[in-house]
This record gives sequence, structure tokens and C-alpha cells, in this order.
Amino acid sequence: MLRFAISCLLSFFTMVALAHPHVWVDTQYRVKVDSTQIDRLEATWSLDLFTSTSLIAEYDIDANGELEGQEKLDMLEVLKSFENYGFFIKMKRDGVDFVQKKVQVMDVRIRDQMLWMRMVIDLPEKVDLQTSTLSLAFGDDELYFAMEPMEEGLVRLTGTMAEICTPVERDAEIISVAYWVDVTCQP
Repeated sequence: MLRFAISCLLSFFTMVALAHPHVWVDTQYRVKVDSTQIDRLEATWSLDLFTSTSLIAEYDIDANGELEGQEKLDMLEVLKSFENYGFFIKMKRDGVDFVQKKVQVMDVRIRDQMLWMRMVIDLPEKVDLQTSTLSLAFGDDELYFAMEPMEEGLVRLTGTMAEICTPVERDAEIISVAYWVDVTCQP
């Protein structure tokens, strides 16, 4: 049943891509900076209303507007299919591609009729933001998904050292990325 659901979801996204080139996803990285060395960040996605409505209708079996129990587990399993695309994560360390070690989908919920998901991203090694620049973006190179930064920005810094860290937006060089944010910390 679960394989069938994943197959249906991927078929749905393919049909959506053929009919309209994008599924819209609002994205944001959350970086907790309690020291200048980080090895983990979080990401949040909010899927567009059309995609959310379709998935909610399929997986909110009791139609109570919440994903609970098996409903949530089934939806989390479906969203893991984005592993095949690296969750559209784009990172660079000092200008060189930097590929995440692991991404774990931690939660999925319905908020304002939209499907929201939260992920934890483990970096392949610690990055010292005092001596290195970590560049972050989201982008689907096939252009089926429009990965757009949330209204409050692509990167949200928290933690005791967040005030000494600087996220700076810069233009992207490829069409699949809205823009990059470079993060550094200088005490």
C-alpha cells in the first residue's frame, strides 16, 4: 500500500509538472548558532495550497485537519521520497559544493490548510563560521519544483551567537535557485 502511495505521489508530481512546470514550496533554513562551529541545521518547507490539498485529502483519512498516528507516519514515509533529489538542498563551503551527510524528516503537519514539513540536516563535518562561509540555497535543477524563500527570508539564525553572525543574500547563477545566503560569524 505504501509503495503504491509513493508511486501515486511521484506520478502526481509528474502530471503536475507536465500540466504546469512547478510545485511551489516556501523554504527556510534554521541555523542555531550557540558556537561558531555548526554540524547541523534545520529546514522548513510549506507546500503550495494545490499540492497540500491533494496530499491532505489522500492522507488525512478522518478528515479532521490534522495528521495523527498512522496518517502522519504514512505522510512522513511519502515525503522521504524527496531523498532521491537530495531534498533540493544546495550548500557550499567557501564556494565549493558541500553535500549533506544525512537529512531526516522530523515532522509534518497541517497549518492554515498547508502541508508543512521540518527536516534536520547533518553536515558532513563541522563548519567554523568564524573562518568559513557556509552558503545555502534550495533548487530543483529539473525545474518541476519552485523552491522559494519564505517571506521572512531563506535563513533564520537563532542561538546565543546569532547576533554576531551575518546572513548575506547574493544572486544565484543558475535559474533553479532563487538566491543564495552566505553565513559567517565574526565576533
